[in-house]
Amino acid sequence: MLFVDGMHGVISHNETVQWLYTLTGSLSRLVVKTALKLLIVFVEYSESNSSLLIQAINKVDRQRGTISKPWSFLMDILHDKTGADTELLMLTMTLINKALAVLPDQDSFYDVTDCLEQWMCILCIEKERV
Repeated sequence: MLFVDGMHGVISHNETVQWLYTLTGSLSRLVVKTALKLLIVFVEYSESNSSLLIQAINKVDRQRGTISKPWSFLMDILHDKTGADTELLMLTMTLINKALAVLPDQDSFYDVTDCLEQWMCILCIEKERV
């Protein structure tokens, strides 16, 4: 059951979305999975929430000093060398796909996909160095 008033509270309080995104960088896999599941529900609730998630991601990564690399927590999950937790990988990709699917305009879509593409290039370069 989804509590509409609670979701509207989260929508109007972007710091909560920022906090949930920050939790995806936790060392505890259970915390990461729970945060990812909650963010997926948030994005699925309303199409406009995708933009709010992207704003939260950009703000958190800017505060961390990774402005050139937004989506850093999610990319860290995908770049995990062990890859032992397939559910974690699946939830991360689901969140990214759902966020991209409902973006309101092409500019936003291409901004995010360009950023994700840069992450993949960085991953390839790092693999070549090893």
